[in-house]
Amino acid sequence: MSTLRISGIASGLDTETMVKDLMKAERVKLDKYTQNRQLMQWRQEQYNSINKDFANFIIDMRKELELTKTSYSGVISSNSISNLSWVKKATSSDENFFTASATASAMSGTHKIKVNQLAEGVNIASKSAVMAGENQAATSTLLKDIGVDFGVDDAETRTLEFELNISGTPTPVQITYDASDTIESFVQKINNATANDSENTPLGLQASFDDTTGRLFMSTKGTGEAAQIKITSDDQGLFTGVANIFQLNASDDSPILTVGAVKTGKDAEIEFDGAMGLKYSSNAFTINGIQINLKASSASEFTVSVDTDVDGVYNKIKSFVDKYNELIVKMNGIISEKRYKDYLPLTQEQREALSEDEITKWEEKAKSGLLKNDEFITRTLDTMRRGLYEKVEGINGGYNILTSIGITTAEWTDSKDGELIIDETKLKNAIAEDVDGVLNLLFKQSSITGSDSSLTKEEKETKRKESGLIMRLFDDVVVGMKDIISKSGTGNNAGLYRSVQSSILIDFVTNMGSISYLDKDLNDVDKVLIREEDRLASKEEAYWAKFTAMEKALQEMNSQSSWLTQQFSSM
Repeated sequence: MSTLRISGIASGLDTETMVKDLMKAERVKLDKYTQNRQLMQWRQEQYNSINKDFANFIIDMRKELELTKTSYSGVISSNSISNLSWVKKATSSDENFFTASATASAMSGTHKIKVNQLAEGVNIASKSAVMAGENQAATSTLLKDIGVDFGVDDAETRTLEFELNISGTPTPVQITYDASDTIESFVQKINNATANDSENTPLGLQASFDDTTGRLFMSTKGTGEAAQIKITSDDQGLFTGVANIFQLNASDDSPILTVGAVKTGKDAEIEFDGAMGLKYSSNAFTINGIQINLKASSASEFTVSVDTDVDGVYNKIKSFVDKYNELIVKMNGIISEKRYKDYLPLTQEQREALSEDEITKWEEKAKSGLLKNDEFITRTLDTMRRGLYEKVEGINGGYNILTSIGITTAEWTDSKDGELIIDETKLKNAIAEDVDGVLNLLFKQSSITGSDSSLTKEEKETKRKESGLIMRLFDDVVVGMKDIISKSGTGNNAGLYRSVQSSILIDFVTNMGSISYLDKDLNDVDKVLIREEDRLASKEEAYWAKFTAMEKALQEMNSQSSWLTQQFSSM
């Protein structure tokens, strides 16, 4: 219960100010704990920001280098390496008939290609204008006005049933329509039709009605012989029979559609380097690592030339080096940042005495150097640098170390402090002479797979030695990220970290229970702060109790003095 506070009535003292001044001295200890807690929070924020930089570096480089297919443990798929689009370039001898691009697996040289037939879908159209009486129909025309019978008082609904081939599987489709439907709404029902499955799979059937010509056009989005349309029920003769209201015929010049007849698309057919009768369901396909996009058929033979894209590969490697150097510079700046020990976090009283601009400038100094010479960042940088120096084992050929392709690291005494330096001529010569060797040096996959937590110490060492330099670098950064996560937690970045490696938080959750070392320290400080607040409250009550007792005593003395004065004056 609070003490009854009497402030300076008898003594004339400014008791409240005196108590505040006394409490200032008592609050010094609390302020130190509060400032220490703020420093911990700032360190935690800075750690989380650094880990975010590490994560984004890996994600951005994977995306730029097209290494996006990774396993649960973060291992790059070998298919990702062979499918890189920036390693080889392909040139078509006539882009009016086909265009070409190449993946890393494409064989260099000149290849012959002949386009005998393009892939086609099923295309159906009105052979003559659809009529509504004596007038040409339009999208706004009601179906009943072009001859559809909806029974007495137009009360009945009708159905049109298809069988469409989706991914090689015949899929039944039912279009229901009534007397309120126009040609436009009927066409929309065709376009919006989905398979009767849990995903409501789009059917890839498209229809349109052209008001100018009065004709219906319908086709499959898919091409090739797998693309098929079969009308299974058409009781009103919209598309079939003698009525054939929409006047449809197929692109293969058959006079009319019939119920049960299957209309099929065509496969693309080519000859390639003497291989005859090669068929593809699409006009865009890959053969021997060369991506072909057919545009027209021809009786003539063409060529496609494949060669290493020296500039393309060089630019990708240079981009990696530039991003790596940016990361190194930023991390070096953090661990060498000056620490201003005299600039502690502001107390509430200090903040109230300063302007916003003054607070901002003060806190910039207070936050500076909090991670100076930090063990986690320093260890990660050292591991990254060392990994780039070391050889890649299991490589045949001359490129098994970074310097062999013209990339070196600056001396530690250099102002660049470990940044990578490219000898452009040497790197381009290496790419031109043996691009596969360069790629192997950078992206080689180890024979050891699986997440680090499942590997023995020997397996981890083997994996590191066998991994290409960029793969090794990514692994080293992930290890550093895990250390920082244990120290500071994930903040709001858990999803981002899992994008780097799905299993990245398993060790943290298993060993730490999702509470980082800094979180534990903060919890401990919070407990101390609660105890200190209680102590200060008790101390303040004690001061007030003493001053109140003093005031009461003075009041009694004053009362007694007044009584004695009255007694003496009456004698």
